[in-house]
Amino acid sequence: MLLSPQGASRSLAAVFTPIKSRGLVDEVCGRIEQAVETGLLTSGQRLPNETELASALGVSAVTAREALSQLRSSGIIRTVRGRSGGSFIADNVLPSRERALEQLDELTRLQISDLGLHYQAIASVCASLAARRSDAADVDTLRSFIPATDADPLSWRLALSEFLLEVAAIARSARLARELIRLQADLGTLTLLPCADAGYRNASARILEQTAGSIEAHQPAEAETGVKSLISTTTSWLLAEHARRI
Repeated sequence: MLLSPQGASRSLAAVFTPIKSRGLVDEVCGRIEQAVETGLLTSGQRLPNETELASALGVSAVTAREALSQLRSSGIIRTVRGRSGGSFIADNVLPSRERALEQLDELTRLQISDLGLHYQAIASVCASLAARRSDAADVDTLRSFIPATDADPLSWRLALSEFLLEVAAIARSARLARELIRLQADLGTLTLLPCADAGYRNASARILEQTAGSIEAHQPAEAETGVKSLISTTTSWLLAEHARRI
């Protein structure tokens, strides 16, 4: 599947916005790695070519080429030659339960709680703004990210990420969307764990529906409460699992 800045969702488009910082190669790599970590970019997905990538990110073609080379060396992408070739997300970068459990064991309870609080703070601002700025098309798109409760954990994890990033897109803030992407990358594969729990999925589905309804009804406080509840539910699940494994 070809991925280009022009054809990407508004959430994913936040990945491909101009970079204005030093260490450009590392920043380009960081953007792609964060998108992979959060599930926005998945195995087999085709990246923009060097020219497209450079144009989207506001960097030189040399910087884009060096970044792709670095991503290739680290095993994040693979390159296929020929007319149908290009750079693709590698097949072995799918999040796994084993990797998620390793990450959970490496964190303290304080670190998990702190990540959750930071995530809540950014997402709640997005929800409040989205409730003020949404239109009918925005809400239709947002609801398209509410998964069926029997969807597989990977699909659930991606849908939750996309839902919150779409909230940021409705808020009309690429900066907030990028901060959410960074926080989702900090959480890494952790959020895959609760998505395997039917009880968590059922509770989350209700919260997603309520949040979408609040945004549609232009109720900022209720929308803010909804995303806080969603992230709190996730954080509480992770803390309970962390305590169980000690």
